[in-house]
Amino acid sequence: MPSTLPDDLSTYQKYLHDMCNAISVGVCPVDLSLRNPGLMNNSRWLTTSNRILRLYVSTANPSDQLKELVLFIVRVYAPMWFAIKMKPSCKDGGRHVFETINKSRYMKKDLHRVVDPVIQRNVFFGHPENLLLSMITDARPHIRELGVRRIMKARKEAEPVTVRVFKVPTLNFEAEDYTSMIDWRKEPITEPPVTMKIDDETLLRFIHEDVTPIVGFSRYPCHTQAVERHIKLVTEASAAVCGKESRDGFIRVRLESQAKMPKFETKIQHKI
Repeated sequence: MPSTLPDDLSTYQKYLHDMCNAISVGVCPVDLSLRNPGLMNNSRWLTTSNRILRLYVSTANPSDQLKELVLFIVRVYAPMWFAIKMKPSCKDGGRHVFETINKSRYMKKDLHRVVDPVIQRNVFFGHPENLLLSMITDARPHIRELGVRRIMKARKEAEPVTVRVFKVPTLNFEAEDYTSMIDWRKEPITEPPVTMKIDDETLLRFIHEDVTPIVGFSRYPCHTQAVERHIKLVTEASAAVCGKESRDGFIRVRLESQAKMPKFETKIQHKI
């Protein structure tokens, strides 16, 4: 678990962090045991993980299956959740994919047959375009140069304006670096859309920078947290009302209400 956390963590996110730390040291504080882990919602892995951890600390003799789930949450899911929270830009997506694979290698072979196909079919940030974003912002100059050269080559070989097919690549789960997670000889290499506005001269300067180039691409995150929030809202609407129009009205009213309601961070802000 990271020692420093973002300031915008929700109650359930802090619960996940504190619960993982408690399980790691083998002691669950009383105040933590009394906190609400969040409502169970299968569309939100965060609250599902919180519930599993809460069940584990309150079970005297947990089953082997429960232990396996908790170990995966503590060693893979939670660390990667906070890593993505700390570095949410699309340029970090490729590195997060590689780190996820690395952290999951502790498991037995039979569990790999369950986990690896899930990673494979969701490895959107293992696509060459997204790996190139990671490469041109890498701390290692030779990796930056390799990324820039590949983008320059893709520019020269670019076809007339056509609809590009985004195909999830085949991963190499034994790769020793994120740059070798895919077979570059077999995958079609096209330029990432977010670099198309960067001219050749600026792009080439990335190679000779003494420090890692600071390119945020902050508008394009590498996570789906906003999507998950809307899934939660749609789920609540489906449980509360019936009919397409009623659900639409429920969602619109809820969003408008949230926008108008003030947000209080501390008690002193409640004073008029």
